[in-house]
Amino acid sequence: MESRIPIQNLYYLLTYAWDCLEEGGLVDVSGIESSDLADLYASVMLSGVRHLLRRGLEQTYVPVEAELAGVRGRIQVAASTRRMLPQHGRMLCEYDELSVDTLPNRILLATVRRLIEAPGLDRRLHDELRALSRSLGGVRSVHLHKQLFRMVQLHGNNGFYRFLLNLCELILDTSLSTEEEGQYRFREFVRDPKRMPALFEAFVYNFYRRECPEVDVRSECIRWAATSEDDPDLSFLPRMQTDISLRTPGRTLIIDTKFYQQTLQKRFGSESVHSANLYQLYSYLRNLEPRGGADAMVEGVLLYPVVDRALRLRYVIGGHALTVQTVNLAASWWEIREELLGVVVESNGLNRSHDLLPTSGPRMSS
Repeated sequence: MESRIPIQNLYYLLTYAWDCLEEGGLVDVSGIESSDLADLYASVMLSGVRHLLRRGLEQTYVPVEAELAGVRGRIQVAASTRRMLPQHGRMLCEYDELSVDTLPNRILLATVRRLIEAPGLDRRLHDELRALSRSLGGVRSVHLHKQLFRMVQLHGNNGFYRFLLNLCELILDTSLSTEEEGQYRFREFVRDPKRMPALFEAFVYNFYRRECPEVDVRSECIRWAATSEDDPDLSFLPRMQTDISLRTPGRTLIIDTKFYQQTLQKRFGSESVHSANLYQLYSYLRNLEPRGGADAMVEGVLLYPVVDRALRLRYVIGGHALTVQTVNLAASWWEIREELLGVVVESNGLNRSHDLLPTSGPRMSS
C-alpha cells in the first residue's frame, strides 16, 4: 500500500481486532519513534511482561519428585527402597508445588528470546529484553509452534495474558529466519493478503461494537429471498454472511470491509469499484428487503483503506443508499476515529444528529 500505516496505528488496530482495548491501554506506544515492527513488538512485550511481573506471574501446581528427610505428599516406597534411602533417614516423595513454569510463561520467555535475536533491533530494547529474560527465573523456554497456542488454557481474570499471547502468536506468524542461525526478522503483515482483510474486518467490527454502545452490532446470515422446487431449503445457494450489520429501531446499515493493495479495479484504462464487491453488497440489500421495517430500506457501505486517494462515492441503487468509502489508516488515531464514526452517520448524507451517533468517547490516545 502506498499509504504506510504507522506502527502505533497497527497496534491500535490489533487491540480492537483482538477485543483487548483495556489490556492494550496498559501499554503506551505513543513514544515509539521507530517504524520497525521488531521495535514495536519489543516495546509491547517489555511493558506487558513487566506488568505481569509486578502483578505476579501466573502459577500452577506441578508434580515434583525429591529426596526428603521428612515426608511430603506421596512416598515412593519401591523407588526409595531401591535407592536405600530409608537407611539414611530419607524418602523419595512426590508432591505438588506452585510454580511459574507454566505454558503461557514459557511462550512469553521464548518470544522474548526470539525478539532478542532480531537483527537491527534498537540497542536499548535489546538490552532491556535480555534483562527481562533473566528476570523470568524459574520459567523454562519452549520451541514456538502454532499448535502450542491451541494448548494454552487460561483461567480466571487472565485477559492480559490472552492479549500478550495473541501478540506472541503474531510474532511467530510474521517471523522469517535470516541467514544468521537463530536470528529472525519480521515481515510486514500489512501486505499479507489473508491476514490483513481479516484484521481490518475484526477491527471495524469491534470499533463499532465498542464506540457505538446503543447500536446493535453483529454479523448475520441473510436468507435468500428465493424459492425452489428442486432445492426447497435453498441449501445449494451460497451463504450470505455480512461483515457488519448495524441496527437501531429506525435504521439498518450493512458494512462490507475490503482490504486491497488497490482500492479500485482498472480495466481498459479506466477505474471502477470492484464489481464483485458491489454485486455482493447489493445482493445483501435486496435480500433483506422482505424482512420489512428498517430492513426494507437497508443501506450499504463498502469500506476500504485509503491507498492513493480518499474516496466517498454515494449512490442510490434500486432504492437503497450505497456508499463506497475509504478510511485513512495512516492518519492520526483521532482522525481515523472520526472517519469511522462519519461512516455510520453520514453514509446517506445524514448529519450527526442521527440515531446512530455514538455516545462513548475514544478508548485509545495517539
